Amino acid sequence: MMTRNIHKAIIAFLLVGLPSVSFAKRYDVALPEVASCLKTAQPGDRIYIKDGQYKDMQLRWVGKGTEKSPITIEALNPGKVKIEGGSTLRIAGEWLSVSGLHFTDGYAPKGSVIEFRNGQELANHCRLTNCVIDKFNPSRRDQAYSYILLYGRHNRVDHCSLTGKLNLGVTLIVILNDKRCLENHHRIDHNYFGERPVYGSNGAETMRVGTSQQAYSSSNTVIENNLFERCSGEVEVISIKSSDNIIRNNTLLECEGVVALRHGDRNTVNDNLFIGNGRRNTGGIRVVNAGHQIYDNVLVGLAGTRFFSALGVMDAVPNSLPNRYCQVVDVKMYRNTFVDCTNIEFGTGKDMERTLAPEKVSFTDNIIINKELDQPYI
Repeated sequence: MMTRNIHKAIIAFLLVGLPSVSFAKRYDVALPEVASCLKTAQPGDRIYIKDGQYKDMQLRWVGKGTEKSPITIEALNPGKVKIEGGSTLRIAGEWLSVSGLHFTDGYAPKGSVIEFRNGQELANHCRLTNCVIDKFNPSRRDQAYSYILLYGRHNRVDHCSLTGKLNLGVTLIVILNDKRCLENHHRIDHNYFGERPVYGSNGAETMRVGTSQQAYSSSNTVIENNLFERCSGEVEVISIKSSDNIIRNNTLLECEGVVALRHGDRNTVNDNLFIGNGRRNTGGIRVVNAGHQIYDNVLVGLAGTRFFSALGVMDAVPNSLPNRYCQVVDVKMYRNTFVDCTNIEFGTGKDMERTLAPEKVSFTDNIIINKELDQPYI
């Protein structure tokens, strides 16, 4: 009896010392089978999508992973899962990671190409990474939709390539029209936003965060380490229409437009590089509203004027509604470097309606170098 008890004690001790065993599953499936796998997938499971050209796919992927064990859906060979024709993807749930997909030569028959929601269910802590959306346009340029709509909270879009957009509509939008999307802390980083030609009207931004209705709501979105190359759809390349966002460490190369702090307060723009190479309408930062900090940016060879200026600090409409032009107040701009930029303007847009000058604005420790202009700013 004593020997048996000793053996039990030894076995119990050894079992306690063993590491926990993972029972995560691996699935290898064709693209249409992913949704059915997700019905039984558990945290830590990995779903690999077989190579192929898949056409006219309405994909709805809903799963629930955990922080330490997300559910992963990825192309077996990144870039070789081609999604074409009338195709869309909806992502919802929690801790779901999607990677390696290539949307090309198609269009979105309804809604936008990728949305971080499925009906009323939103995505939280989900990730889209290492994916491509290229030349995904309808037959009519005036039919509007986006490549990506970000709903929910704590989602990430990273290391993606978004190119070839020709139709009306913002390339990527952070949606704030649901209280479940406010203070979202989304991260949009290390993406390539490829050439977007001039569209010719409003509504062709490359990125927008909120709308004027959410101007004074906090989004807390971080936009960092992205490359925007010739993103010239309209005057606003990145349109910020909410509060408490960070735009940092991005490069804007020959973009005919600006980072526009259009609505909302307390946004930060720092450590970005703007390169115009003298191209017409290449711009920098346009400032509206209050409490912003703009620092350590480098702006080189920007040839835009007025709303396309390297720096445009706007005049305001007295007693303005949030969707017009609110006064620039308590804005700090420091340690920025401007090299051979055509226009730096304080009081941009002054007219019969916009008559209210900026107040309590500091412009300190900035460097302005210009070989051509005697007066480097207006």
